[in-house]
Amino acid sequence: MNIKKFMVLFVITLSFIFVNSAYAEVEKKVMWGKTELKVGQIGKVTVQSDTTLWKLEADQSLTKVRSLKKGEEYRVYRYIGAHNGLYGVGGGNFVKKDISIKYETPSKAKLKLLKGDKPDVVETPANPKPGDTLPVEPPKKDNLTVISVE
Repeated sequence: MNIKKFMVLFVITLSFIFVNSAYAEVEKKVMWGKTELKVGQIGKVTVQSDTTLWKLEADQSLTKVRSLKKGEEYRVYRYIGAHNGLYGVGGGNFVKKDISIKYETPSKAKLKLLKGDKPDVVETPANPKPGDTLPVEPPKKDNLTVISVE
């Protein structure tokens, strides 16, 4: 009887360890405004005034899918020039390029975070001299001389 209890406890402990380690490996989300930045995303559109979500048919005609409300944000995965510009928001759906939407591209810092890289650190001097522009780029490391001591 003790062996059965031990085995059940052992299995529960192992499953707990595996579940926790799996959750520890999940990367943090990179948020960009109201939406999460995803791999393959080239930008986002923010609806400035109510507009329409369109489906692009095989014959290049547009069919209304639904209305989009002011303030909503959508990821953009592609752009095509048909119909004076269409932003592809996934699933074959598009938003027309016009004054009712604002298109933005992600910053280089956000893209680095998405790739898992650390963002660049910009050093700012503690006591800047008059006329210095801030922030100051970190010194280039190409000109370092390596001295070996034997």
